[in-house]
Amino acid sequence: MINRHSSRRASLYETFLKPRLAGAQRYDRIAGYFQSSLLELASESLADIPRIRIVCNAEVSAEDVKTVRIATGARRKELEEGLLRLAWNAGHFPHLVDVHGIPAQTRLNVLHNMLMASGKDGRLFEIRLVPDSEFGFVHGKGGIVEGDWGKTSFIGSANDSARAWTKNYELVWEDDTPESVTWVQEEFDALWDKGFPLSEFIVKQIGRLSQRTVIEHVGPWKEKPTPAPLLAEVPTATELFGFWDHQKYFINLAFQEHLKYREDALRGARFLLCDGVGLGKTLQLGALAKLIGTLDSLPILIMAPKPLLAQWQEELLQKLAIPSARWEGGGWLTERDEFHPGLPGKATNCPRKIGIVSTSVVTSAPLSGRNSALVDQLLEKRFSCVIWDEAHKIRRGNLSMNNVYSPPEKKLLYKFAEALAARAKTLLLATATPVQLHSMELWDLLYILSMNNPQVLGSPNSLWRKVDGPEIFDIVAGRMEIEGYGEKWRYWRDPMPSPLDAKAHAFEWVRQDLGLASTDSQASDADQDAVDDARKFDLEFLPLREVNPFTQWVVKRSRDRLEAEGKLVKIEMVPHGDGQPILCSHSMGQAFELAEDFAKALHHRVKAGGFIKTLLQRRVGSSLAAGLRTAEKMLAGKQLDDDDDPDEEGGSIYPLTAEENALLQRLRDHLANHLGREDDPKFERLRNVLGLEFDGQKWIERGVLIFSQFYDSAYALAEYLVKHFDEPIGLYSNSSASKLFEGGKVQSVDRELLKEKVTQGRLKLLIGTDAASTGLNLQRLGCLINLDLPWNPTILEQRKGRVQRGTLAKRIPFYNMRYDKGAEQRLFDTLSGRIQEITSIFGTVPDFIVDQWVTDMLEDKAWNQNTVLTIIAERRENPFTLKETTESLDADWEATAEVLNQTEAFRALASGW
Repeated sequence: MINRHSSRRASLYETFLKPRLAGAQRYDRIAGYFQSSLLELASESLADIPRIRIVCNAEVSAEDVKTVRIATGARRKELEEGLLRLAWNAGHFPHLVDVHGIPAQTRLNVLHNMLMASGKDGRLFEIRLVPDSEFGFVHGKGGIVEGDWGKTSFIGSANDSARAWTKNYELVWEDDTPESVTWVQEEFDALWDKGFPLSEFIVKQIGRLSQRTVIEHVGPWKEKPTPAPLLAEVPTATELFGFWDHQKYFINLAFQEHLKYREDALRGARFLLCDGVGLGKTLQLGALAKLIGTLDSLPILIMAPKPLLAQWQEELLQKLAIPSARWEGGGWLTERDEFHPGLPGKATNCPRKIGIVSTSVVTSAPLSGRNSALVDQLLEKRFSCVIWDEAHKIRRGNLSMNNVYSPPEKKLLYKFAEALAARAKTLLLATATPVQLHSMELWDLLYILSMNNPQVLGSPNSLWRKVDGPEIFDIVAGRMEIEGYGEKWRYWRDPMPSPLDAKAHAFEWVRQDLGLASTDSQASDADQDAVDDARKFDLEFLPLREVNPFTQWVVKRSRDRLEAEGKLVKIEMVPHGDGQPILCSHSMGQAFELAEDFAKALHHRVKAGGFIKTLLQRRVGSSLAAGLRTAEKMLAGKQLDDDDDPDEEGGSIYPLTAEENALLQRLRDHLANHLGREDDPKFERLRNVLGLEFDGQKWIERGVLIFSQFYDSAYALAEYLVKHFDEPIGLYSNSSASKLFEGGKVQSVDRELLKEKVTQGRLKLLIGTDAASTGLNLQRLGCLINLDLPWNPTILEQRKGRVQRGTLAKRIPFYNMRYDKGAEQRLFDTLSGRIQEITSIFGTVPDFIVDQWVTDMLEDKAWNQNTVLTIIAERRENPFTLKETTESLDADWEATAEVLNQTEAFRALASGW
């Protein structure tokens, strides 16, 4: 029998839902949208039904669903957990609890209790999420109710919210005939079979939010500061994998060290973070900046190469909800793009607690009065924390084998870092390549860390400060063994190791034996006799190589190990086109020759780094448009864009000589003529690649993320593609430079709009510059194209690391665009066959290999793989393999029920210096 119900005629809840659920034994429900279903579904009447099954809609990527479906065993469970985490995060439940308050928490509490009681006393309460890729968005709603009185089915517009059943205008058709019940049951079962059960993470989050309390002011948190209340609801915590365990370990380790010295104004945490590419160094350091900045009143300074400043600022804001200001063009630019000019005599008028400054400010200080003033004023301030990214550039000048053990020849960055370290309470250095030419580089970084902090290298008389010979490096590298407790004590007593990890745990008891506080850093020779015999026995068999300043204060993890241990999801990057470079026409060959001639002319005249001299070569190799615009700017004597790292000491290239001007004019005219005749060969190849197929889909159908080093290239490519594809094209760059090409128009757009369009599947082509793409991940873009090859292949690895975040896809195709001639191709030929060998020794492709190649290229010195082999062989003669840090922290920060008010946390960091 059919019963028609309208909320206009009577309350749907009173006349239909309530009486049907009363005394029901089974309830199968197609509930609709995940968010409203979960938030308002739970009620006391449902709690009395023994068997309830509900299916909800979940908006997740079809590619991710496919990846989960084909996985098995533990891998299937891991991927399923990640997929459902994406669905949960899309609901923004913490915000909904803030909006709806206690009533929402009450409903979530009932829901959590029902989920936890399922499986006990014959009760079943299960919710499954059906990806919209299976049947489309689950908008239809219906259900089957069974009781002692029989069965009935219904369909209608009402979802499972209180508003739908009591206030909205809704229609419900009920039919208790066997045919109707069977039909609705079949629909339910089809959805149910394709649904994923709620994950442990979601159940925990429901319970957490039901009990969630907000610390309204920073003061109470400062009394008992821990990471969880401050980090539990930052954007990263709600992303696909949240904070990884290795990241939590370092964040907690460094913060606890900072707290250890809370009463000492000069001392704090001192670490060198050497994680491999793609493991989240910026995220870890940013989290520590948030914790320390919220805790302490002194400002925080972040030093980084200029191309990374915008990345740092963007990641702080988007991943960790941290405001900041970066030094740009003689003033401070906030996260809101507000510019605060540096005041005369007070350039350090940073409007945020966290200021970001380029290391090029230091290297250019001798040539710039403004930068020199800023450097001097920075060294007059005190900082609660200083973070230095790409710290391997703090390098002494004497690193050859014949003078490396002499006193350091301190370059500008070395001198500045040494002075700055003495002005910082906590100092955190970061680099993926701490040792390139000699292990002395690593000692230099420890020396910088040791300023005012004797726990790092000990007192002035410590054996670890004796670097006029190779002894301590031989010990740490395992080439020299120190035998006997007494001999090892000479090294261990100064500085006395801190019990930071399992290997050093014995020293916690040693400190108790000697009555040393956790902040004490030195013992005497005679103290070795006061150590308990059991401890002496342990130390007798503990190699000095296992516990020393290099293992204590350097934290290093590799992606390969974390993937092998199952702590990171392994994603396969599938290369395409490596054997098919773009054939270089005679015209292109002439362009490369002119650019190279110009670079060589500069090399003989200008005292500047190779990367500045070869800038034109790299831009011509990227795109003809970038080469043309760069030549025009150089001819006009204009400052070039900061797409590259200008962290090199030396003079300006201006004014140009008559010979250099003539070469530039010839190149400009040549490129303009070429572009007048035909399109850029790289753009044409890229257009063809977009039509290739991968796993049954064309690249453009899967969605493509295209990277370039240069904004000029990215913009020109967008202009080209929009003429050949009936698709909107996004250009993702810094602030106002982001564009949307659509419908024959170009409009400036907010980067968040481009991200949203990608997430919603409305943008299949996105072009991003390296300097702006920190926050990007593939999401619904399934392919990667590198328009240009950075001369340091490490940047390619960084690009891969970015696109591997935020996706469950098992295989991601990528294509590297390059010509078969020119400097770019010669470098590729030289390094490509030895990349794996180089990275196995150095961890990545070190700067010095590429720097040496650039110098030799400018001086017409030939390179081949044998040259690389010689460098590798020299390196192997002096092996120094930094031991990995294997500890991790399995802390469930995301499950904490007590959180600090995020508005208050933001406000604490929004004040100026």
